[in-house]
Amino acid sequence: MHTTPQSGQPESPPPIVALSGFMAAGKSTVGRVLASRLRWRFLDLDCEIECRSKLRIDEIFALHGEPHFRHIEADTLRTVLEQASAPTILALGGGTFVESQNADLLHTFGAHVVFLELDIDELLQRCRTVGERLAQNPRPLAVDIEAFCSLYAWRLPHYRKAKLIVNSDGKTAEQIAQEIIAALHLAAHEPNSR
Repeated sequence: MHTTPQSGQPESPPPIVALSGFMAAGKSTVGRVLASRLRWRFLDLDCEIECRSKLRIDEIFALHGEPHFRHIEADTLRTVLEQASAPTILALGGGTFVESQNADLLHTFGAHVVFLELDIDELLQRCRTVGERLAQNPRPLAVDIEAFCSLYAWRLPHYRKAKLIVNSDGKTAEQIAQEIIAALHLAAHEPNSR
């Protein structure tokens, strides 16, 4: 609970926009553009997890498995939401919002969850391109195409519970960011001028 130092009265928490979607949907890219346009803080949940655990996401999966990763993810999400003291754009991991405890947590903190929807063929193509550029594929769940498609099909109904769904097909990150700003009536953060 945020309180104002002068009155001790509850202060409304800062706005949070959480970008959800499958791997390679552009959550981090759109998030950075959105944060830049609004002059809000930007956080990437996967980066926060890697900083806290001192391991890359693919290393956590390889060493400890997905259940352990999901535990760290939920813990990190709670910390990020509790410590948010300024308007924040948060790029979620591909599986974050489909976990009911995380969806509940985002709702509790009043976060506006936005689902970046993209055609599965485009998602696959993006994952392949990244995999070719990097010696180690940073997306442990993108290795098997059949499993990739099944996972997408299973997650889709969960993603669609978001407050806002933005179809990203054929749009630039700037266009998507503008669409989100307009749909959610977001305003640029004006720091106190004294």
